[in-house]
Amino acid sequence: MVPEPPSLTRRQLLAGAAGGVGLTGSAVVALGATRPTALPNSLVDVATNYYPKPPAPSELWQPTVTESHARMAVELLAETETESLEHWEEIDADDRRMRSSGGWLGTAEDSLADGEYNEALSNAMYGLQFAGEHLGEARAKQDAVTLEELAERSFELLDRIDAVIADIDGYPVLDPERDLAWYTQIESELQVGRGRAGWSDLEAFDESAGGGDDDDADGGEGDGEADSDGSDGDDGDDGSETESDGSGETDGTDDTTTNSRPDIDDYDPGDVGDITADLLLAELHVETAERYRDRLWNDVGVDGGDAAEASPHADHLETVRDALTDELESMPTRDEVQSSYTEDVGGYGPYEFARDRLARWVFPAGMPVPWRRSVDDDFLLVQVVGLSRGLADWRAHEFVVENLVIEPDDDDFDPGHLLDEQRRARSTYESTIEANQTPFLVVLSEQGIGDLRVTDVSRSSWEGYEDDGGWTPWNERVQNYLHALLGRARLREYPDLYERLVAGE
Repeated sequence: MVPEPPSLTRRQLLAGAAGGVGLTGSAVVALGATRPTALPNSLVDVATNYYPKPPAPSELWQPTVTESHARMAVELLAETETESLEHWEEIDADDRRMRSSGGWLGTAEDSLADGEYNEALSNAMYGLQFAGEHLGEARAKQDAVTLEELAERSFELLDRIDAVIADIDGYPVLDPERDLAWYTQIESELQVGRGRAGWSDLEAFDESAGGGDDDDADGGEGDGEADSDGSDGDDGDDGSETESDGSGETDGTDDTTTNSRPDIDDYDPGDVGDITADLLLAELHVETAERYRDRLWNDVGVDGGDAAEASPHADHLETVRDALTDELESMPTRDEVQSSYTEDVGGYGPYEFARDRLARWVFPAGMPVPWRRSVDDDFLLVQVVGLSRGLADWRAHEFVVENLVIEPDDDDFDPGHLLDEQRRARSTYESTIEANQTPFLVVLSEQGIGDLRVTDVSRSSWEGYEDDGGWTPWNERVQNYLHALLGRARLREYPDLYERLVAGE
């Protein structure tokens, strides 16, 4: 809990915090425990930047990245950059220097050398986006790649993803508070990998989709399932349409199917670059998921697919998922929430701004339960986490609206309310997350923790915009107040949902 601050006079506060230079964490905690609405706005604005914030969720828990894991990623980036530069030297020597990883290779190598393996992996992923695009574009310009080769890599990745999904199907756990965090990360890596492995014309290269040969029944089932799941990703609509065209040729010939495939010449080299970068990143995400699975298996005691003492958690997660889905069916859409407070409103001030921001942050624009629809059924735990956060958001919104200090006729906002809310939010963080800091609770609570970390008032944000009706001081102050209040409201909801997920049958 926040300690009781010493008694400070208004003169002491003003003298000790003038310009924000003398502010310390303990001083600002003391300031927040006074009557901040009685203090000058300029002082309180600065104080919000110094109020103690919780550490980033990744500092509280993140999956372990080993040195070999990080080194593999950095070496992949180095190889990709080197090959890209070699190709561009042949294409245009003057353009070569612009075709690297954008400096991310050096950053990743530094992180690796410093033993910051999670950081090295993250930096390598950033760099692969640039280096991969340049490499794919160069290969296309030099006719050094075909769409068939890219498709083969995609299908191999989809098969690897399916294999990991099959491995973790039962979700065996020894310690749910730890193991569910690992499973969430594994599924998240697989989900990103599946999305990146798919591209618009991929289905045209799936020989099993045409339904021609019975010999391929087994392989067709595997590939078809992977491609169907992949169609839920960003490129899903395009891929689904292509599959429909290809699969309609059940009585056609192989020549017709082959002729329906696009050629590399139909693609802009830049598009080939995008596919190449996506495949490189997908390979790294899938490799990461496989390594996390191996690490988890070591902790859980799975050997050759048999858990020594671990208990399957899948049935419990399915039960929770179905219950959460039912509870969220009556969740209103964003339009419905917005219409509830815009009726009979004559103007647009702090109150309308606050309600609009909350509606946009909490409620989906369309269907009330997007957290299940937008995630493949294969990723059960990611679905459940999304649904849990959705329910927490709905409940949090109700709490925030009930506790808003803003009235419909207000035309300004005192930042002292933000400092007050920062104090309350920090106390809630300490009693919920800090007091019971388990890996899965941290994962579930990421959004709420993140809210508390972005509550600083930037006094430069409204400079030059006040006179033209743009961003004003109250816009900036209200937005940060909402982050603090919504973060506190979310953190109040997570513990019960967490217990619901980790509980056994």
